[in-house]
Amino acid sequence: MDNLVTLADGSVLNTALYPLPDGLSDGVMNRAQLAIAFNVSENSVTKWVGQGMPVLTAGQNGVSYEFQLSHCYAWRRTRDEQSRATKASREAHAMQASLAFRNLDEEQEEEEGGLTAKQLREWSEAEYHRNRVAEQRGELVRAARVSELLEDLIGVVATALGTMPDHLERDLGLGVEEVAKVEARCDKVVMKMRERIERSILGAGVVEDLAEFRQDEMGL
Repeated sequence: MDNLVTLADGSVLNTALYPLPDGLSDGVMNRAQLAIAFNVSENSVTKWVGQGMPVLTAGQNGVSYEFQLSHCYAWRRTRDEQSRATKASREAHAMQASLAFRNLDEEQEEEEGGLTAKQLREWSEAEYHRNRVAEQRGELVRAARVSELLEDLIGVVATALGTMPDHLERDLGLGVEEVAKVEARCDKVVMKMRERIERSILGAGVVEDLAEFRQDEMGL
């Protein structure tokens, strides 16, 4: 099928899942043109190629790279969706772990207080109703909602910082090494923000596990 594109790693990209926006026609572009289309630097396009973005013609011996716009657009959308899904799954798992550990601690404290099973059940039901009323009054906000809001805010900052190196390279003429330093610094800022938020919401133990997991993924 024309909608299926086999990538370098052997996986198949279905471009029909993410068609080009209405009114935008497909076409073949070189690296510079594709950079303009996505509002990024040519270095970013080169980095995407290394990450598996589909290529029509590989540049070599004076031959320019050629890209199918619809293929690259679908590849980026697919990768973004996979990244969001993976992140959401990890955050949900971390929240579940945090709640489970918290409930376990509370149960242990209650047992030490000498409460019977019936008293514990009655106390839990009363606490549940108190929390529901407080939530309806706006006096109490679920941690998941706060986490979602903060995640959205981090996304806004991450997007702004993510495009900054491209703008610095294109508008201020920074070199490749300088842009790489700015990009690394921006990534650290976003990571630091996320770690502090997670530490406040999830607790230090869960955050340390997440940080270790992320370092393993990045090969650090």
